[in-house]
Amino acid sequence: KQRTYQGLLVLDDNEANPMDQDVEPPTRRKCRRQGMFSPKTSSGSTIPLLIVISWQVLQTIAAAAGNGSQQQQPPPAVIQRGVKIGDEITAKSLFQAYEEIKDEYSEKAFGANQEDWVVVKEGADGLNVAMLHHPSDPSCPYVRLHATMPGSVDDVWGSFRLSNWERLMSAVDPFFEGLTILEQYDYGKVNLVLARKRAKRLVAFGKRDFLFVSVSDVPRPDGVLVSGTVSVVTSKYPRVEGYVRAYQDSIGFYEPHSDNPETGEPQTSVTIICRIDLNDSGEDGEGGLVPMWLYTQTIGLSGSSSLAKMRKQMRLEMEERRAAAEGRTLQRTNGGDLTTVYSALLVTALALMVGLYVVKQRL
Repeated sequence: KQRTYQGLLVLDDNEANPMDQDVEPPTRRKCRRQGMFSPKTSSGSTIPLLIVISWQVLQTIAAAAGNGSQQQQPPPAVIQRGVKIGDEITAKSLFQAYEEIKDEYSEKAFGANQEDWVVVKEGADGLNVAMLHHPSDPSCPYVRLHATMPGSVDDVWGSFRLSNWERLMSAVDPFFEGLTILEQYDYGKVNLVLARKRAKRLVAFGKRDFLFVSVSDVPRPDGVLVSGTVSVVTSKYPRVEGYVRAYQDSIGFYEPHSDNPETGEPQTSVTIICRIDLNDSGEDGEGGLVPMWLYTQTIGLSGSSSLAKMRKQMRLEMEERRAAAEGRTLQRTNGGDLTTVYSALLVTALALMVGLYVVKQRL
């Protein structure tokens, strides 16, 4: 049987009205007299049949504990994903968004404290992939990709332009689905393109899209060419159903390198600094469920594979230009190569890691 007394739930074995709110407090002596405690056992202890639970007291304790923890720990900071440019999109707002990221990434690429970078993969011809911890956003580190590419600075710069992305990204990124040019602007001598990139399903995870401004900047005083893509946020182009709005800020630096000692061909030193979040983690974000440790654990393999495929694509385009200048048709082969094998291995590795993650979550 049960009854209540001032918010207390009282269990006993008498015939009291369970809904009676006017009973007097149950003293221990009265509880014994009413048979609400059993006789003593052989050890001298008693076996209680009375259980009194005050949910109000428990809630008060929980609230106090919660208030205490809130006082000890500051509220989590809102993660910034994408530069807000407002509803009225202008060339100035897009350029300012790019400049903000470019200055920060330029300092990370060439400023002091270069020893803080952790190299995760190295290869031939200066290929290098490194990571740098972000002080306020550890799940989304800085990544530096560096390699020597075949071709002059102008040639490599042209290959990385957004107008060539459909071809370049299809050869480099196995998850590239497509690109849509939304708006184009000129800010002085700087060309700005607002675009949306779409990515295929990432193993077990849904499709992604990226809303960003692509910038072809003017040369620096030292002759280095700079370009970049910076994620932006605007209500004019909201999230699209069926896609998770991911984020990627990337700044590329292109400078002349010594000619290839074997062929005498020109070469370009390319350094790319980027930060990527495959989830919709920003304000009012909808998540995405991709564990970012997958990204950080595989960036060495995926980054070096992408650089190797970029280098191959640069060489192909250089040979195409040479063939066109000579009035001949370039013979192309469809045979497999190591970068294709690397891509297959990468996808397989991602699938295995996702499977292990799911199993771990269920244990």
